[in-house]
Amino acid sequence: MNEKIEIKETKGPGTGTEETGMSKGHVLDLKLPIGWLLSVYGLGLGAYGLLTKKEVYEKSLGLNVNLIWGVLMLVIGGIFLVTAFLKRNNKT
Repeated sequence: MNEKIEIKETKGPGTGTEETGMSKGHVLDLKLPIGWLLSVYGLGLGAYGLLTKKEVYEKSLGLNVNLIWGVLMLVIGGIFLVTAFLKRNNKT
């Protein structure tokens, strides 16, 4: 009556334990296009903020909001890109 039953779990097709979804990995990581988009928009907005005259920013209490948001978008886009590339390098 003291029999021990050992169950070995195998992974693979037909075993019911196939890797699916996020554990399997996806071809397109959404961090890449979002990171590129935010970086390009941030560069454009930052360049516009650098090239405009100070008179434009009188309504915003003298703050160069285009430059501020451009730099912020560039930083966030860079974070997205760095995390996407680090994740890609860890898989290989």
